[in-house]
Amino acid sequence: MRVGVDLLAIERFARIARHDRYRSLVFTEAELAQAATLGPERSVERLAGRFCVKEATCKVLGRGFWQGIRWRDIEVLGDPWGRPVVTLSGGARKVAAELGLAEVVVTLTHQAGLVVAVAVALVDDRGGRG
Repeated sequence: MRVGVDLLAIERFARIARHDRYRSLVFTEAELAQAATLGPERSVERLAGRFCVKEATCKVLGRGFWQGIRWRDIEVLGDPWGRPVVTLSGGARKVAAELGLAEVVVTLTHQAGLVVAVAVALVDDRGGRG
């Protein structure tokens, strides 16, 4: 089992969330579309949460961004009930396969201007190294 956690002050992240170029580097079109359905303040909070999940997921993968993983290789969308679901592509998917990781499961919480994300992945016993 591999675990990653990240903590982020939403206000520190607000500048990135409101900057079109940075947003397009960090988030997929689907992530931005989901956030756009909310009001401006909730949209920033949503994107901060997604950013935090991406950081926690990188920690599960044992890599930092630009070490074979791009921001948009980790997509975080809400399911019909609002649960964040991670989909890996590109370098993130490759690293996960090399490590023998099964699905990455995440949870996050927002409180008092902070967001915390925890990511967990099980190592598949049939191969890979963890």
